[in-house]
Amino acid sequence: MAKGPWATRPADRDPSKLPTIAVIGGTGRMGVHLCATWANAGYDVTMCSRKKEKAQGIVDQLKSGEGYIEWKLHAGDNAAASKADMIVLGTMYEQAWSIMEDSSVASNIKGKGKVILDMTNPFMSRPDGYGAGLPKDGPQAGILIHKEKLNDPSTQWVGAYKHILWTLILPEGPKNPGRPDVEVFGEPKAVDMVVELIYRHGWRPIVRGGLDVAPKYEGGKVSFRKIGTNLKNEIFSGEKLSVGW
Repeated sequence: MAKGPWATRPADRDPSKLPTIAVIGGTGRMGVHLCATWANAGYDVTMCSRKKEKAQGIVDQLKSGEGYIEWKLHAGDNAAASKADMIVLGTMYEQAWSIMEDSSVASNIKGKGKVILDMTNPFMSRPDGYGAGLPKDGPQAGILIHKEKLNDPSTQWVGAYKHILWTLILPEGPKNPGRPDVEVFGEPKAVDMVVELIYRHGWRPIVRGGLDVAPKYEGGKVSFRKIGTNLKNEIFSGEKLSVGW
């Protein structure tokens, strides 16, 4: 068992046995950093974009660095995401579902037992209008809305990386090693997959619960209560959440 609030670390295994990953929104700042980080950790990663050519240019640039040419990092259009074991939603919340539908990913993955890592955040407000929140009469978590829309019992959902800034994610590990903790919540198979993923790239996962806790940990909603809870967990449990520094 793990000592403290962190998930038990799984036994290390050969990279050939790891799940494949595709990142929708892979050419964004967060997507680029995570694609590089996960490839460096031994995963087979596809960086997806509306046009494969855009992703290919970034992939070529990343793999041109010394020691990075051996990465299993590829480029693809959004439709290519349906081939991966784990599909990562790394776009703005308002864009994610339309991309899933327009690229036929939503229809192509039904019944195939995929895992979806939903990093979207409807509450992280931006000057361009994204992150305006959700209707009060529906689920108060984007991941729950996406799960409802897909309506596929075979797909397992997990939320993570929702409070991590892209600038802190480096191929070798967290930019601030003193704050390596990542909150995770979701369905069992998906959580296990992401727990392994987080450990393999040098961070520490803290599992908060199932999808029922999604509204609490979706992120973006800063409150005195949340700040107080984080401070309490840091003092008494040793948590060191990566919160922007």
